[in-house]
Amino acid sequence: MKCSELFQLSKLKDKRALIVALFYAFVFTNILEAKITIELYPFVNLKKEKVYIKDIANVTGKDKKNRLEKFIEDIYVTKIDAGIKKIDKDEVLKSLKKNYIDIKNIEVIGPDRVIVQRETIRLTQLQILKDIESFLKKRYKDTIEIVSISINKKEIILPYGKIEKKIKIRSKTTNNIYLKYDIFIDGEKRISLPVTVKVKYFLMIPYAKRDIPKGKKIEPDDVYLKKTTVTNILRNTFKLEDVIGKVAKRNIKKDSIIKDYLLSPDYMVLKGKSVKILYSNGFINIELMGLALENGSKGDIIKVKNISSNKVIKCKVVAPFVVKYTK
Repeated sequence: MKCSELFQLSKLKDKRALIVALFYAFVFTNILEAKITIELYPFVNLKKEKVYIKDIANVTGKDKKNRLEKFIEDIYVTKIDAGIKKIDKDEVLKSLKKNYIDIKNIEVIGPDRVIVQRETIRLTQLQILKDIESFLKKRYKDTIEIVSISINKKEIILPYGKIEKKIKIRSKTTNNIYLKYDIFIDGEKRISLPVTVKVKYFLMIPYAKRDIPKGKKIEPDDVYLKKTTVTNILRNTFKLEDVIGKVAKRNIKKDSIIKDYLLSPDYMVLKGKSVKILYSNGFINIELMGLALENGSKGDIIKVKNISSNKVIKCKVVAPFVVKYTK
């Protein structure tokens, strides 16, 4: 290619670049000089927290929708929690300035201020009480009776959103259960309520069906269960399965509560008494004499002294005064 041709081509490229630059300058100037009108609404009801210009006003220009109008619509103004907030024209203009918008060509019309109300969720004290009752009944079933529930809020107003409630037990005493009632909106904790629940605890307590003399082994027919309020006096009570098979350490009167200190295990082997030791290995079965070093009920593993060798071995209680050697 000749030099003259290259020169002509470069001149052509320069002209094209100049035309493109002039075109964009013309368009950009028109955008900036275009008159934009922001007409505020008198009242707006929102579900969300963040407020944008498009939420509180109608943005229009002389021509069809351009990029600047779209940009203005998406400008953030403020945020609103539960309740009502007033947004005036100055706040809108400040938002525009923060986003480097020349407000000379912006006209804000309509009311002096927009009243923005965020939709709310109202939780009444009755709803909270029902939540707590349901939680406790599910957890404790029939073992408690709710006497009273103390909450220091009559009503809770929360911003609209996905609500989640979590109840946790902080601590317990003989008469009270202390709870924490947390409320989340869209995953964010909004409030935490301390709750005090006065309760009565109930258990099915074993009672003597008849007079039970000292030394008698407790049989199923000697006992009946009765739903009873649990207090500190009843800390040492047994369940039915803990009573059957035990031996009365003293006389137990009819219709009295069978407490743990009134019973002792039904030991088949007594400490300090002689026992028969059974030893088996394949076809070999040996019986030895031993001395029990511990009390033992059936199935218990206890220490036994082999009389012939004076060695202490571990044995399983299998019958009255009979134990079986275990490795």
